Amino acid sequence: MAEQIVNKLSKDNFNADDYVLEIASGGDVYQDLQEHKQRVLNLNDDTAVALKKNVYRNYTQFIETAKEISYLEGEMYQLSHILTEQKTIMTQLLDMSMGGKEDTGRDKNAPQAPEEHKRTIASLLDRVEGCSRIAEVPGRYIIYDADLIELDTDSFQEIQRVHAYLLNDSLVITTFIRNRRGPVRYKYQALFELDSLAVVNVRDVGPVKNAFKVLRFPDQHMYSTETAKSKRAWLDKLEEAKRIQVAANSQRRELAEQMSIDIPEGKNQEEAFVEDESLFFQSVSMETSMLQVDWILELPEDLDMSIAQRNFEESVDLILKANEYLEQVPVGPSLKEMRARVDHRVKQLTDTLTRELQVSPDRSLRGGPQVTRRAVVQLIRLGKATQACDLFLKNRSAAIKQSLRQLRIEGATSLYVTKLCHVFFNHIIETGKEFRFTFSQNQGCYSAFVVWAKAELRTFVNLFSRQALAKQTALVTVAECVCIARTSCALLSTIGLDLLFALNGLTLKGIREVLLYNKEQFIEASRHRNVEERWYPLNLKNPNAANNLVRDMQQLGFDRFNQLVYDSCFVSLANSTVAFTKVVLAFVKDALKLYVPELYPNIVEVLVEVFDNHIQLVEGAVTSDRFEEERQFILKNVDYLFKTLLPLIEKKLTEVAGRKVKELQDIQKRSQVISSRVRTLGVLI
Repeated sequence: MAEQIVNKLSKDNFNADDYVLEIASGGDVYQDLQEHKQRVLNLNDDTAVALKKNVYRNYTQFIETAKEISYLEGEMYQLSHILTEQKTIMTQLLDMSMGGKEDTGRDKNAPQAPEEHKRTIASLLDRVEGCSRIAEVPGRYIIYDADLIELDTDSFQEIQRVHAYLLNDSLVITTFIRNRRGPVRYKYQALFELDSLAVVNVRDVGPVKNAFKVLRFPDQHMYSTETAKSKRAWLDKLEEAKRIQVAANSQRRELAEQMSIDIPEGKNQEEAFVEDESLFFQSVSMETSMLQVDWILELPEDLDMSIAQRNFEESVDLILKANEYLEQVPVGPSLKEMRARVDHRVKQLTDTLTRELQVSPDRSLRGGPQVTRRAVVQLIRLGKATQACDLFLKNRSAAIKQSLRQLRIEGATSLYVTKLCHVFFNHIIETGKEFRFTFSQNQGCYSAFVVWAKAELRTFVNLFSRQALAKQTALVTVAECVCIARTSCALLSTIGLDLLFALNGLTLKGIREVLLYNKEQFIEASRHRNVEERWYPLNLKNPNAANNLVRDMQQLGFDRFNQLVYDSCFVSLANSTVAFTKVVLAFVKDALKLYVPELYPNIVEVLVEVFDNHIQLVEGAVTSDRFEEERQFILKNVDYLFKTLLPLIEKKLTEVAGRKVKELQDIQKRSQVISSRVRTLGVLI
């Protein structure tokens, strides 16, 4: 059936409408459509798998072809070199005398023995930072090293200068460490295994001079040397290293065949080992045989393929399966080599997952924290929970910053603060939920989340303070904005996080500055009102105005103010006293919205200074000769301030602070001083 579908779909004159009509003309249309849909999906999966295999097969053939081309190029170079040497020898022979004989000694250009090229891997550890894992593979040694220039494969522009080390089984790329003193001059960047790469010579075209490519599926790198001689040396050394590795692999396989042990029937492997004469040789044989399993041999290539296809889940599954299997293999040189190859792929996969979580200008952050789950989960499975936690939180910081940057300052300050709090705290809550889901098995990371949340809160407060805690901002606006922020911050309790104490601490300085600024404004306004005061009952001129005033006072918490109104529109207080009452009660109402224990001294200080300043102004008026006739009315206002307004303010503070306000009680003593001075004036009169 599948072949029939393939034949129909692959025809040149295939018509989709006719094909669907043919399917729909049957008896059970729904069932037929479901079956055909499933067949087409299966065919799609098979085609995708076949395409991947073909791509890998073609790429492998391309690498083999490139190797052959490189080998032929090397042969041609050797042939040219031999012809040049022959020509030189013939020239020397013609120049020699007929009777003389030159003692040339050993040819300096003759190839040296391999042992003369070997250098201990310890020199790599002494000069390269971060390459300790490379030295763990036994039998590795340095064949050649030199400086190279890495070029962009598309634009041919210089990327960076590197220092490359050619080992007998791999190529190590290192970068220069600037301003570093001491023997360590380079930093490890990458390792390319020789059996999985091909070296291709690059012709000198345009800006490209003395360059060659290193092909390793699915990437390619281009390097150039300073001279053509250096380039030829690199190509020769790379070819030599490949031959050494092929020979070493052949010897290893021959040794495995020679050391293979036949286990008698009816006995398990452990009994056979006990009966053998040499446990060492048996261990080596077991190690070699266990590492000759097909899926282990193909593991590096399979990992390269899955990483290139971004199939991270399959890559991690292969790595975990390989690690579990390799734990059962006896320790030996082959095991260390295989572990080094697996660890190299683990580093590649880790770097790829890290790039998935890094923030870049061309990557959108609007998908929420869930979009990072795939990469984070795989990093955790690889045992890199700390790194995953750090990258995840940095990603969310960038998302929060981007969202806050998009907010526009428009309309009232409280409207902007509402949007700001909604965006910020929703991000924190979403991040906390995703963090709890992803890192549920890594309890040690929760402290990092708390530290991160507090740092983000500090950034939020800086932005919040610039808008809501400016000195010139009205206290009522400040109180409203701070209440919005505290209410939004309290929502963090849904994820088990309480940062309200941190928010209060961060906003404390700004609130204090606002209180002090408002104190100066209150004192200055009170002085202006008292200068213009004529000390007669306030006339509101109509009952509506009086009702509005009573209603305003009730909203400020003064429920008995209506008792001071008479004749529908008169108030038995002076205009300055009524205005002072409204200002002080409004301040108390807004200040108590902002109240935290740390602000108690500042609130009391403002009230004491404002009240004391007003009392001084009233005292000056009651003792002035200008208001001799109005003295009784002024005393009535003084009596109201000390016996009605001051106890009301003290009561409101006591209800919130939970303690008596001793500073306000001390002001009550001023009433006795004023009464004494008035009585003295009365005697003099």
